[in-house]
Amino acid sequence: MLKKLLGLIFAAAMLPAFSAGADFSKIINESCIKKADISISVVNVETGKEEYQLHAKRKFYPGSVQKIITYKVAENTLGEDYRFKTSLYKNSDNEYLIKLGADPLLTGENLKTLVTKIQPGVKAIYIDDSIIDTEEWGSGWDEEDNLNPALAHFSAYNLDGNLVKVSFVPTVEGAPVNITQEKFYPLSFINEVVTGDKNKINLTRKNYIAPDMIIASGEVDTLISRNIPVTNPKRYFKLSLERILNEEKIDYSGVYRFKKLSPEFKEIAIISHGMEDVQKAVLKNSNNVAAETLFKVAASRKAENGTGTFDIGLAMLNDYCQFLKIKTDDIKIVDASGVSDDNLLTADFVTEFLANPANAGIKQLLPTPGQGTLVNRMTYMTGKLYAKTGLVTQTNSIAGYVDTKNGNTYAFCILINDKDAKNSDKKMLEEYLVREIFTKL
Repeated sequence: MLKKLLGLIFAAAMLPAFSAGADFSKIINESCIKKADISISVVNVETGKEEYQLHAKRKFYPGSVQKIITYKVAENTLGEDYRFKTSLYKNSDNEYLIKLGADPLLTGENLKTLVTKIQPGVKAIYIDDSIIDTEEWGSGWDEEDNLNPALAHFSAYNLDGNLVKVSFVPTVEGAPVNITQEKFYPLSFINEVVTGDKNKINLTRKNYIAPDMIIASGEVDTLISRNIPVTNPKRYFKLSLERILNEEKIDYSGVYRFKKLSPEFKEIAIISHGMEDVQKAVLKNSNNVAAETLFKVAASRKAENGTGTFDIGLAMLNDYCQFLKIKTDDIKIVDASGVSDDNLLTADFVTEFLANPANAGIKQLLPTPGQGTLVNRMTYMTGKLYAKTGLVTQTNSIAGYVDTKNGNTYAFCILINDKDAKNSDKKMLEEYLVREIFTKL
């Protein structure tokens, strides 16, 4: 993998210089990507003029560049100073209530900090999880990806990214490995992994038989760890809460019932993460759990009952685009992360969104080469390129801003839906096109 990345960087550095004036058509024609599967829009941010377009009004699968849109809409609703809060409350009867904020960055250590504030003799512990709905899987997400740590379930009960770290520990040659978990969650394994002379394991889960049973096969010669998505975040949260109570020697054998926060409860402790932290998770690290829950949390501000849903979030998105005077008739958004193949965007919609003066602040939120998903890409444009990438099934995409050598700023969007082409070839075409913007416009 490292060798391939270094090859991409080297190849980008050796890109040939073209004649004066950008020649995007030449680059596309000389690539091995089908022209019909490429959509491009390049717009001068200062003038609003479209410098180049190819199939810019055709609907394409966007991948994670869609997070630019849903993040900005959510931030516009919540505000830059919003904090994701998980709070502990207490009433005069020594009853406690945990008010969940669907914080995508909440950790077990954070939860422990709250739990240590619970006093002996606790009569009841309630949980208010009403901030977002109970849909824990994105619309159109593929169940075959249920072991992909990037596609963990998400809910008001987000904890540790809704992942459990599992390690495969070699023993003696030819013997089964030992399987250990960093934190308890009732996973069971059919262990077909043996100790050998190479590291290669395969994990499968058959939801229709037993969703928490994993078939592990292969062999290892050194310790290998994998992050396994939990199938029930609510269960994982409650098991973690129970474990921490036991560790802290807080005697409580009751259940954790739902209760809506009421004035009788007074806040005694709080854990929070700011929008800046979640923005980094969504736009720089392309975290899907963070993108999905952020969107629903923002929707909770628009909901009459205070519970955020994706449908309310979609109405919020349409209202924001209407405010910007950007039409949404030709797009289809079914999740907040861009994972689903049911999403459809046009390149000119993305650049119109990016170039709108009301969204000027997006530029500084996006990673520049050396950061996030651009950590090993186009490093010769560090501080000049600010972009979000996308990679899902047949889609490679990139969108953002380029500050050119001539002192101009361009918003751009490149969507490539060629399912037959290699990812490396699609990335290379992206880099040739972005470099052409940088050097010639």
